[in-house]
Amino acid sequence: MSYSFDVALSREVTMACNACETLFQGSHTLVVSVDKSGNSAFLRIRNQSRNILVINRILLCLTRAGIAGSTTYYLRPPPQPSGAIWMYPYGAYLEPTGINALFTILHGIPPGLIVQAQVEYIEIEGRSRSCQTTF
Repeated sequence: MSYSFDVALSREVTMACNACETLFQGSHTLVVSVDKSGNSAFLRIRNQSRNILVINRILLCLTRAGIAGSTTYYLRPPPQPSGAIWMYPYGAYLEPTGINALFTILHGIPPGLIVQAQVEYIEIEGRSRSCQTTF
């Protein structure tokens, strides 16, 4: 079974923390999820809009409940230096396909660790078209 969590572990199949968040995420351009399988965390991103997105940076925060402090990894698209491996093969551009694109995997996550992700992006909205030309 796959788990999905942002702030705390839950048994939801959706990408949200709870039922209210699931409702809110229906209107989001971008949905970010961290899925657990064994002791690995899979960061996935889904573009729900009709526009292309350019991802500038992904922040992965790792912390424990009740313990002060955290670790943050900063993922940037290649060829920029990054704190973890950027796996998405199409660089920073995320097309509006609706698929859950895998961006990175963190292995060896110990029990009780909380993993949360945030994505900084630009949505490309401006478009211009030519008139048709018949040949």
